Amino acid sequence: MQDVKVVVVERNIDNIAVEMILEAMKQGQPVVVYGTGTSMEPTICRGDAITVVPCKDIRVGDIVLIFLALDCLVVHRVIDIGTLWGRVYVQTKGDNNKEPDPRRAIEFVVGKVVKIEKVSNA
Repeated sequence: MQDVKVVVVERNIDNIAVEMILEAMKQGQPVVVYGTGTSMEPTICRGDAITVVPCKDIRVGDIVLIFLALDCLVVHRVIDIGTLWGRVYVQTKGDNNKEPDPRRAIEFVVGKVVKIEKVSNA
């Protein structure tokens, strides 16, 4: 069975957490991160455990872990995939956000969400 690395992901995460995530993905290992914001509610809520795996095949509707900036790693849904100036891009959006995120080169996608474990709000 593969090892699973657990890292809490939120905006402006530190470099060590990012390095751990990237190293696990490079080795083909799943990573578990936890919901910390409201951008993906009700699909993903605070505290939900999110399993992310490395992937090459991304489709519209997938939920991915993506760099929106050098220090901004988020879990958002893919709403568009296309080509611009000869490069493949993805555009994501939080389910609870009004506006989409900026387009990013496909290389900014770190992995795809394959499992969401909800926490009890009781």
